[in-house]
Order: sequence, then structure tokens, then C-alpha cells
Amino acid sequence: MEPQDPDDTMARGVRDAAPAEGWLPGALLDDNVAMALAQSNAGFIDRVAAAAGTPVAAVHGLPGDLARRVLRLLPQERNQLACCSYALFDLRFGDLAYWQLALAPTAPGTPMAPAGGAAPTARWVRTAVFLAWHLAQRRDLATALALGMSPTVQTLWAATPLASLEAVGVAAEGALQARWPAHPRFWPQLLEAVECGDLRRLVAARHLGWQLLATDGLRPALARRRGPKPP
Repeated sequence: MEPQDPDDTMARGVRDAAPAEGWLPGALLDDNVAMALAQSNAGFIDRVAAAAGTPVAAVHGLPGDLARRVLRLLPQERNQLACCSYALFDLRFGDLAYWQLALAPTAPGTPMAPAGGAAPTARWVRTAVFLAWHLAQRRDLATALALGMSPTVQTLWAATPLASLEAVGVAAEGALQARWPAHPRFWPQLLEAVECGDLRRLVAARHLGWQLLATDGLRPALARRRGPKPP
């Protein structure tokens, strides 16, 4: 039997993590995108683990007790955690006001000052920014489904020149958060499934993420239907 390429294994793991219902067509997550997404998730997990070695209240928004559970995971368990078919991190992809300001370097008060994070984190953020920028160019649903990027933010990112991505990375470092860090079930269930090696529970935990993604996508539409708040 020929040895398996770890990147191919990780890409296949992401595709296998997609919902069986098929509302994320395979064309939206081709092998290259699936592999890049898994690697980005793995990098974020490593950043959480690196910051969880001392008692802290939270790591990138993730409660300290959960971050320390990430730290204790074995390498193969971290890979399982990374193989979600959506990002486990967020760079305020749904916050149009933040990115309008961040992508306008001459605007007063622009958040372009270095965030002061550790060098490995800054390097990882730059790779995550390039992935997000690359997906934004595609103008398909992959950007929203994988990253939770709103259509207006996607349009803004798609129009950003490649030469500006270094500055975008500086702004993004200060925006880095875990995805759904305060949800009472998402991270606890995901970690518990990985820790006990229960595939059925892992699939259920991953599907909870898709439910949260669907809810996030519905919020703008529901807000428009409700109309403006009364004075």
C-alpha cells in the first residue's frame, strides 16, 4: 500500500465533514480549498494551544478551560478537530464597518497599527488572510459557507489589491477570534467528541456548526423583514 499524503488525507477529511444532505456541493470545496481550509484550522488550533499554556481567562475569545483542552489534544486529535468544512476561526468577516475602516489606510482612526501579537500568530494570520482573499475572488458561496463572510465584506475583499494584503493582515490580527466562542455547546461538544474518539458525536458536533452558520446567514434577512427599530 502506498503511503498517504497528509495533505490529501486532511483535504479528504474536510470533504467528509460536509453535511450528508449535500447543500454544500463538492464544487464549492475542491481539493485545494479543502486542504487550505484544514491547514488554516490546524494553524489556528496550534495558536490556541500555544497561548493556553498558562492560566488565562480566554484565548482568542475561547474560554481558558476549553483552550487548555485544545492544548492537551494529541496531534491526530488536533487534525480531527481541524477537519471541519468551515473555519474554526473568525476575522470579523461579517463586520462591514470594521473592514471598511481597515481597508481605508488614510482614514482617521484606521486599525492598521500592529496588533502586537506573537510572531507565529502574525505569520498564521497572513496565510489566513490570503486564503480569505483568494476565496473572495471566486464570488461563489464558498466564502460565505466556509468563512462566514457576508456578501458586502466579500465584495470589499474582492476589490482589495494583492499588494494591500500585508496591511490587511495587520488589521486581521487584532480581529482574530474563535468561531462561536461563547456558544454553550459548539466547542464543548466538538472537543468532547474528539477526545473520546466518537465519530458519531463528532459528526453531530460538526453539523451543529452548520446549523449555526445557517442561523448567522439568516440574521440579515430577518433584520430586513423586521424593519428599523422604533425610536
